[in-house]
Order: sequence, then C-alpha cells, then structure tokens
Amino acid sequence: MLNIDLYINSAGIISGAGNNMSGNFLQDTTDYSAFALAAVEPDYKAYIPVMQLRRMSKAVRMGVVASKVAMQQAGMETPDAISVGTAYGCLQDTESFLGKMIEQDEQMLTPTAFIQSTHNTVSGQIALLAGCNGHNLTYVHRGHSFEHALINAKLHMQQHPGSNILIGAIEEQTPNSVKALQYAGAVAKENYTPSDVLGGKLTNPVCGEGAAFFSLTEQPLNQQSLKIAALDIFKATADKAFEKIENFAAQAGPFDLFVSGSNGEKKDYALYQSIAAEIVPGVPVTTFKQLCGEYPVASSFVLGMLWHRIYPGIQGKYKNVLLVNNHCDYYSCWTLELW
Repeated sequence: MLNIDLYINSAGIISGAGNNMSGNFLQDTTDYSAFALAAVEPDYKAYIPVMQLRRMSKAVRMGVVASKVAMQQAGMETPDAISVGTAYGCLQDTESFLGKMIEQDEQMLTPTAFIQSTHNTVSGQIALLAGCNGHNLTYVHRGHSFEHALINAKLHMQQHPGSNILIGAIEEQTPNSVKALQYAGAVAKENYTPSDVLGGKLTNPVCGEGAAFFSLTEQPLNQQSLKIAALDIFKATADKAFEKIENFAAQAGPFDLFVSGSNGEKKDYALYQSIAAEIVPGVPVTTFKQLCGEYPVASSFVLGMLWHRIYPGIQGKYKNVLLVNNHCDYYSCWTLELW
C-alpha cells in the first residue's frame, strides 16, 4: 500500500456518461441499449480556436479541453508538471497512418499522422498550449496506466514540494478498435442496458471511452477537495484479488462508502458482491461503470464523479471511501477522503 496524501482540487471530465462543461453533470438518468458508449463531447469551439481544432484528433480534443477545464477551475495558468495515463493512445491517428501506409505502399507518407499517433501526443499538446516546459510523462501500463501516472505525480511532489501538478487520463475508441476488442472477447458484441450492468448479466463489458484531468496539490485548496490517501495496485486472478483487497481494507479502514468497479461481467460481479458482503458489510455501495462503460483508465472517471459528490443509487454524506476497480486482471484499491 502506497501513502499518496494528495488532493484533487478541480476536475475536467468527458465521458460516455456526459461531461462537466455543459452543466448538470450526471444529473440526468443515463439510459442506453448499446455495446459501446461514445463520449458526450462538449462544444470544443468554446475552448480551442477553430483552426487548431481542425488538426486535432478526438483523443487530443478531449484531453486538451478536459485539462483546460481542470486548470481553469483551479485558477492554474501553467502547471508545474504533467502526468498522464493511457493504454491505447491516439487510435484514430494510428489507424490513419497505418491505413495510408498500406494504401500508398509505404511510399511518400506524410509524417503528421505518425507524429500524432504516439501515446504522449495529448500531454505534449497540453504542454504546448499551457506553456509548460517542466516535467511531463505519459504512462502506458494497460489497466494501471492512470494509477502509474498518479504514482509518478507523488514521486515528483516529494522532490518538488509545493508543486501544482496536472494529472489525467485519456482513452478513445474507434469503430475498428471496438471490432478488434470484440474479436478478442474483451468487450460486448450485443447491446446491454444499465440495468444489465448493475445486475451482473454481461458476458463481456460495455466498451467506454473518455478523458479526465485533475489539479493535484499537497494541501486542499477548497471545500470540495478530494484527498487520495492511499493506493494499492496488483495483477491477480479474482480469488487472489479478494485476499489482497481484504488486506488493504484492514489496513486502511474503516469506511463509510464502498465504490464498486464492477462492469457487469458475471465473472467479476461475484467478486464485488463478496467484497460488499464480507469486507465492508453494512456499508453503502455505489457503482459507476453502468454510466461510463469499461476502459483501462475508468478509475479516472470515478474520481471525477466523487469530486462532484455524486453517488449513483444512494444518498447521503460520506467521508472515508473504499474504491476498488479492475480492468481485466489489473486491480487497484483506493482510500479516498471527502472534505
């Protein structure tokens, strides 16, 4: 277990459940019948000049605007450091480059799509627009990409106390990427509804995408600040994961809210039911993947949801939160404190 002890003071969120730029974030009931949830994108022209916007892929647009909103809310013009997590990177530009390489028989290729296809394109664009010449790293660690970006932010803060760090995560889907994930058995081929997800009736999860960025400091800057107290990450089967989660909760508890990362798959649904019944019995339970879908950095979405003090399906005020999430065999356990 790693002691993080850092505070989220602002959030910019774009997701399949909506965004926090258009108002009423998650206030309306989410209803769908789908195998993939596309991000609900804001009016980008309000944040990015049209000529720049034309040259940006979807992932870059989402990441740049989410970061701008997080910085504006925190009153931050230029972050001291940027730390980003993504598993797939800029898929649209990657597909474009590979497609042209095949069509043109690897001859006379323009470099633009290749340059913009790299995983650190989003963090680079943010740095250019914000004038950040400091520490800037992108982590590509599958289901732990965002978690490693957070650990990197903690390490940087230890070496540079008082820093204001911009941390975030980005994931996009394309028709081809969804087809590839379906072929691999990683996401659903048939349509599901939120009630199917909540009931644990899925064979494979509903695919999601989104961007989430946060201002991170050592001290809370406002009454809405969300403290990330501790984090543990590991790769394990469901049986081994239960033991590790139980040990984490014993060290970090007690809790008055459990946030479940269940994506509705039958094989994982039983694990999360066991956590609720045996590790945190009697504690209220809320979920989030029926809203945003499943993707490697979905833990960034739920931090934004909690920063907004939104608890789907339950009401009340909570202070000590246990968040457990997984993407395939990549698990993360979080201790969060709401101020």
